[in-house]
Amino acid sequence: MSKPVKILSLDGGGTRGLFPATILNCIKEDTGKQPYEIFDVIVGAATGGIISAALACGLDTSEMVDIYLNRAGYLLPENKLRRIWNPLNLFAPKYPNKNLKEVLEEKFGDKKLKDVAAQYGADTAFIQAALDLSPPLEKGKIPEFKVVIYNSVITDHHEESMVDIALRNSAAVINLPLYQNHTEGGNYANDPAMIGLAFALNSKDQPLADNSILPNKKMGLAADINNIKMFSLGCGSTGSSHVPKDKIGKGNWGLIKWVNYLINLVIDTNMVATQYYVNEMLPDGQYLRINPYYKGEDAPAILRDKDLKIDVTDKQQLTAINEYAIKFYNQKKQEIHDFLQL
Repeated sequence: MSKPVKILSLDGGGTRGLFPATILNCIKEDTGKQPYEIFDVIVGAATGGIISAALACGLDTSEMVDIYLNRAGYLLPENKLRRIWNPLNLFAPKYPNKNLKEVLEEKFGDKKLKDVAAQYGADTAFIQAALDLSPPLEKGKIPEFKVVIYNSVITDHHEESMVDIALRNSAAVINLPLYQNHTEGGNYANDPAMIGLAFALNSKDQPLADNSILPNKKMGLAADINNIKMFSLGCGSTGSSHVPKDKIGKGNWGLIKWVNYLINLVIDTNMVATQYYVNEMLPDGQYLRINPYYKGEDAPAILRDKDLKIDVTDKQQLTAINEYAIKFYNQKKQEIHDFLQL
């Protein structure tokens, strides 16, 4: 059997992205290898898209951990005046993206997607997902949102800057403003594993000359399903999408009842569906999903007993996520290393 195609899939999850960043840093510290030296495909959505873009731009895993751990409050600044004129985020997003853009410019510089392709070639494909709310209208086509996939080995978006790509794929609904008419890919693929799997399986010929820098000149890796390994990292869950039976009542729900679950309905349902599809499609032993439950008995008390937001900036909670990720990794270290053949 030929060398397996290894896919790293990185969920969205706000500043809880510290968890997957820490897991990747633990792997790097143990093996001396950055993720691009282990994986053939690195795909991310929302905060996972930022991690994918950061890796593409050469950031060390330890640097990513530091940003989440020590600069989350700067990236998502609290503003008392903003809360007064924007109660419940009714009139504007919860946070401006000024500081996020500043940090991305500091870390990514003026790199474009074509620069990533020039550096890594076809050895590692870096993929990020976004959603274009206002794509150009095409005659005979229904006006609708457009899924946009930025892929370093496909030339369609090579002139796009990595800063712009990261800001588009992290423009979280309610929390951050739209960026260049785009919002985050987490709206349809908060677990982007299917995007990575689709690329690995894709055997279509390129429609235009030089559309692909892959040696096979196709739009994907044309891999055999039996030769793919999927390593999926979540940002952790509080189990908020579960609805106890006593809260369902007779089931006669109107908007007032549904409104508390709409975000979970959009985000969590596409995630559990993705995990079902991937688990069904890949043969046994070829899919490893790592995602902690922050309300579990082994979770730190400050995560288990206190409200844990997706946009967490509390330093104590962030420190606890970091420490929990290290503990989680050490418990599953052998399983992870065996799976990735490290």
